[in-house]
Amino acid sequence: MERDTRVLLQDGCSQSRMDLYPEDKRIASMSFRIALVEDEREIAQMVSYFLQKEGFEVHSFESAEAFLQNLPHLEPPDLVLLDLMLPGIDGIELFKYLKRDHRLREIPVIMLTAKDDPVDVVVGLELGAEDYITKPFDLRELLARIRVVKRRLEHLYGQDTEASRVYRVGDMLLNGDELTLKIDQDTIPLSFREFRLLELFLRNPRRVFSREMILDRIWGEENFVSDRIVDVYITNLRKKLGKRGNLIVTVRGVGYRFEPHAE
Repeated sequence: MERDTRVLLQDGCSQSRMDLYPEDKRIASMSFRIALVEDEREIAQMVSYFLQKEGFEVHSFESAEAFLQNLPHLEPPDLVLLDLMLPGIDGIELFKYLKRDHRLREIPVIMLTAKDDPVDVVVGLELGAEDYITKPFDLRELLARIRVVKRRLEHLYGQDTEASRVYRVGDMLLNGDELTLKIDQDTIPLSFREFRLLELFLRNPRRVFSREMILDRIWGEENFVSDRIVDVYITNLRKKLGKRGNLIVTVRGVGYRFEPHAE
């Protein structure tokens, strides 16, 4: 008899497989490929089973080495779920490898980590991770974050024109079609949320936005996101703006504003 496997739900809440996977709630996602790199076999099996029931194509790997060995024989994944605490090559090193490879650097990565130290989260996000989730996590929360990534890719590559916008401020050109920021002759790649955040500022010069307002505008329904993420994205944007980073002004105790003519 198959045992009633319980999943990693927080706050002591558990549900059986039958409760979690009603067939009428499957989404049409079979063309969306996910690579799961997770060394804890029970977690990997449960996450794979859950996501496959939700309609995703999932390939699971117990180590970074196994993932890299099989990568040439697979269709490139649309998303990588990456455990940071891997044996051998750890998750951060694997992530750096992906970002160095021009064929793989655009693949979004969601970090899975038992670490809840904000420093680890900041390091991952500064390296370019799409998102992170700490263990133990609710599978439904993971699904919500995956769907956010999927919608972003649909906006970027599909028929949706939400990101098809171009803005010019002085010598800066923000291009939503390419997700780039051009300053003079330099073209700087942006993540989708970096674009959305800079777009928000450019469309509303001198308006002060609190962290809560930014979270609502950029992250929307993702209620589990901390306002600390806003500070991380602001820091990254300032770095990409270089000497123009001071155009994003900190309003102490409130939030941020964009000052087009800041010295």
